[in-house]
Amino acid sequence: MQRYWAGTRNELDKLLSKKKYFVFFAIEIAICVIVILLDKLLSRVSGGVLTFGGADLSLMMLTFFIRVYIPLIIFMASCDVFSSEFSDLTARAVLIRPVTRLKAYLSKITAIMLMGLVFLAMLLITTVALEGFSGGGIRNFWLSFGAYLLDAVPLFVLLLMAVFVNQLTKSSSLAMFLLILIYALLTIVGIFVPQLSGLLFTGYSQWHNLWIGETIPFKPMLAKIGLLAGYATIFMSGGYYLFERREF
Repeated sequence: MQRYWAGTRNELDKLLSKKKYFVFFAIEIAICVIVILLDKLLSRVSGGVLTFGGADLSLMMLTFFIRVYIPLIIFMASCDVFSSEFSDLTARAVLIRPVTRLKAYLSKITAIMLMGLVFLAMLLITTVALEGFSGGGIRNFWLSFGAYLLDAVPLFVLLLMAVFVNQLTKSSSLAMFLLILIYALLTIVGIFVPQLSGLLFTGYSQWHNLWIGETIPFKPMLAKIGLLAGYATIFMSGGYYLFERREF
């Protein structure tokens, strides 16, 4: 376990050593600031008639970030710790250490997930702070916190899919292209073919709506949990199988 956490810290340090992620942090905060300023300006100009919606800023911004922004961050991070290291052969340095491939694989996955959670936490903190400073209050903080926590579950399944795709190629550019293409296609299919939306893991990106919004009976919810668990198992086992058999 000690080697696993040491590997996780090492992978996370490698990700944070890339300045682009700090740029994306700044962009995330800037988007939140711009949205709330536009909302206040629109409300003042229209006398309170026009606004972006009655939902809290934290939940409103979660819709965009959990479906578009953070998945892109996850895709880039997975390409950085897998396909990029495959192409420049730096993955060998990880495997020559006294650590099993399973622990190395899990360390990389954990580092990527932590990166995604940091972006989620930054979004929550930023939106709650902006709501407080703008006079909106933070009365629904725990509701927002619960929504963010729930949406991290399908985000983890998406991460495992990204890691699996990265095992199919040594090119980070090709892996990123495939990830965006697959994610876009699955999202579009879920929108235009509603019957399939419930069978695709991308249809659960806003999973908090099933728990906090329009709740459904326990048995159908249990089936949806099993569906996500099935996707996670397939991507996890398939990805590790390819990683284990890869020659460096």
